Amino acid sequence: MAFHSPLLLLDDDSSSRWLGDINSTTTNNSTKAILQDSAILRDMGVVYGSLLVVVFVIFCYVRLSFPRPYTIRKWQEELKSPLAQNQFGFLSWIWMLFRFEDDELAEHCGLDAVCFLRTLAMGKKLCMVGMFNAVWLIPIYATAESSPETDKITDWVVRITVSHVPPGSARLVATVVAAYVAFGYTMYLIVQEFEWFIGMRHKFLRKPRPRNYTVYVSNIPPEIRSNQKLESFFRHCFNGDPVVDARIRVVANKLSALVNKRDHVIAQLEHALAVEDKTGTAPTRNTGLVGGIPGVGSAAGAIPVLGSAVAGERVNSIEFFSRELAELNADISNRILLVETMLSETAATESLEEFNPSSKRSRGPFDTEEHGTESADSINPETRAEEKMESDSLPHTSFDPLSRPEEPEEEQLTENRSYSQKTSNNSSLHGTSAHSVPNDSSRSAMSLASGATKKATKAVGTVIGNAKGASKLATHAVGSAVKMVAGARDYEHYHGGFVSFRTLSLKYAALQMLHHGTPSFMTVFEAPDPQDVFWANVGREYKELQLGQLLSRSASVAICFLWTFPMTIIASLSTVEGLKRQFDIVEDAIEAFPALEPILQQLAPLLIVLSNVILRQILKALSMWEGPVSGSVVEALTFTKLATFMIIQTFFVTAISGSLLEEIKQIAEDPLSIVDHLARTLPAQSTFFIQLAFVGTVTDLAFENIRIIPLIQAYLRKFVGPRVTDKERSRTFLGLRPLSDPLYFQFSLNMSQFSILYFMIVMVYQTIAPLTCFFLCFCFIVLRPAFLHQFVYIYPTLPDSGGKIWIRFIRIIQICMIVAQITLVGLMGLKKAGIATPLMAPLIIFTVLFNAYLRQEHFRVAEYLPTKECLKVDLRNGDNFAVSLVQGAYLQPELREKELFPENVDHRRLVAFGLKQNQGESSSFV
Repeated sequence: MAFHSPLLLLDDDSSSRWLGDINSTTTNNSTKAILQDSAILRDMGVVYGSLLVVVFVIFCYVRLSFPRPYTIRKWQEELKSPLAQNQFGFLSWIWMLFRFEDDELAEHCGLDAVCFLRTLAMGKKLCMVGMFNAVWLIPIYATAESSPETDKITDWVVRITVSHVPPGSARLVATVVAAYVAFGYTMYLIVQEFEWFIGMRHKFLRKPRPRNYTVYVSNIPPEIRSNQKLESFFRHCFNGDPVVDARIRVVANKLSALVNKRDHVIAQLEHALAVEDKTGTAPTRNTGLVGGIPGVGSAAGAIPVLGSAVAGERVNSIEFFSRELAELNADISNRILLVETMLSETAATESLEEFNPSSKRSRGPFDTEEHGTESADSINPETRAEEKMESDSLPHTSFDPLSRPEEPEEEQLTENRSYSQKTSNNSSLHGTSAHSVPNDSSRSAMSLASGATKKATKAVGTVIGNAKGASKLATHAVGSAVKMVAGARDYEHYHGGFVSFRTLSLKYAALQMLHHGTPSFMTVFEAPDPQDVFWANVGREYKELQLGQLLSRSASVAICFLWTFPMTIIASLSTVEGLKRQFDIVEDAIEAFPALEPILQQLAPLLIVLSNVILRQILKALSMWEGPVSGSVVEALTFTKLATFMIIQTFFVTAISGSLLEEIKQIAEDPLSIVDHLARTLPAQSTFFIQLAFVGTVTDLAFENIRIIPLIQAYLRKFVGPRVTDKERSRTFLGLRPLSDPLYFQFSLNMSQFSILYFMIVMVYQTIAPLTCFFLCFCFIVLRPAFLHQFVYIYPTLPDSGGKIWIRFIRIIQICMIVAQITLVGLMGLKKAGIATPLMAPLIIFTVLFNAYLRQEHFRVAEYLPTKECLKVDLRNGDNFAVSLVQGAYLQPELREKELFPENVDHRRLVAFGLKQNQGESSSFV
């Protein structure tokens, strides 16, 4: 009893089986075909229905008896949530969790989580409308008049579908009426959900979070590619002092390597200290090339002659790592101080140029190295230091009153008299005094004043000369230090950075402004949370990003096409007939145990569900090529790819019959033939999609709520990897996660499957096969409390895109409506419905207009916070509210900590190890 897999290569006879006679091809196998759909649903209910009940009972029991793995946000300090403090009863948790308001869930679980739960509730409502239509559609389909095309249909599952309606029947008008009801309610529901989402999104954007006051600026042009210039640019865009902080990422390869090495050394030192506290004896290690590798150092030391050279000498591990940490802290501190000095020096130079434009070399706004000038960020630090030394040694041609050569007294006196006369004349013009003409006493006073001025000038000139000499020495020292620590590109600026503003209104004004006349320059995006930033992608060049997007999307299209072939093989092997053909042992086993056949029959949906997990990892890697700057953006990109894949693979490949390549060739020659393929094949696949949705729901709940994979990982982690200290035990090691470090929720995978795929099934089959809505409604009902429990008790809030993935969901749903309606039109055409087919045209036109209406303003209003709302928050908080909130929040990690120390040691021991100076009571270490 093999069911029709949508990814199965069918034989040539299958191309003639459409609509009414899909279940009966020959008289010999008619009995088998008649029992096919009902038998599949029966076996599915027995196998997976029983599994669902068992999983539910086990989950309700273990969450109370063994609460630690199932209530992580109750005891894990970093993830604690007030919503997770009450565990509730064996069954009462189901309705008690629904008492939480959306605002509470958005605050403690994230807006993305609330939006995902909302899509499940939305799917349940659509299914209920389909169930309402089923009340009168099922009798119409089941009591359709007899015809040669439908006489052989006796299976009740097929009789209540449109396949039982003969061609040209007036009953097909009922299908069109049901489509108007279903899709009309869908559009109404989308409008209602938009109103809800806009309100929730604006609440999210008003929260006092660093991301809500910050923008990410990409492809910054060379002439403003520094912190000071970028801040100055936005300061000139607005009045007052709008910018709190501007941070362009700088190249710090060597510093980053040192910081990573310091983290490793601190972990080793903490481990050694814990071993000493536990055993009372300090551990030792070898200092040679392989001395740090456990077991290898001792073995290498036993080698004659070369052993000591390779393994090194045996030393105290605590003393060894303490010395290494002290050296790294000093080196990192010096490098960070140097970067800060260089950036502040650049800022001071830019400030002088701003107040004295004549001292700045004239150049165009887009002058770069290609135009004969060098941008500030492209000058090597040592080159800048050497140029400064050379400029100090050259004679100055510009006028400098403090360093000009000494003049004769007479000339100085004459100049003072001339200057006095000019100023006196100017004063008389303003009528300020009757003593505008100097007398002899005033000349005498001016002479004395000029002498004092000359002496003061000499003294100041001497001081300036000495200062310049000291400046040369300091510049030479800084240049030498730069040469020691700076690489070929270290401490240059990347092409992107973050700008934080004082108020929300300034942030959203900057977000919606056009900042540059050159396309792609100064593109401004909403900033992610500081903890969610992918610093490796911050500031990547525009050409590199464009190339990455091209490669990512091209590879996604190629995989979407090529994935058909392995999935076809998997699906063919997963059927009972396919297994019998490939493996004789399977046929023998079924003959010996006939009850094994319905179990094997359920493998195809299970393998397809598992393949989607693998596919998600592949598409996520492709999304990283596009250069996203946060984890939430990665999830949104992956979701779009997965959703597109679900629609194409599920419904396009389903329509392929006969030879795969021949059908693709036919569709390429006549693209409109895809409508006929969909209309011919999809009505016969309703049972499979019911099975696919039900199997996917049950298996996901089993793995998700009982947490099978995380429990296995946590158990293995207890025996693998460093685990002496609490800090070590709470870290992920080689992909093995402890319970205290749960993986973030995979919105892209779950929304593409439970939202996009299930919605597509409902939209296509709610009028063709109304029974589908009953099964899908059950899936939505059981999924919502299950995932709500996980959001409250398990998953961390970040990454949270603020509902952006919901916006992509609505855009894709709009496309799904059009695809479903066009498929229905093709079906009506194949059924020769002369009246029903034209009636579908107004529905399609109205849906297109509805989609265009939403795209006018709804998405824009949902993306930005209105000025009125911004001003309300700004007036309530004041202009300085965001200063402490965003100051330093987007400083790149390499520049944050000059010194770090172990967490399991007090100040006294740090002094003893030479990591800190003994200065009495010291502040607590980091």
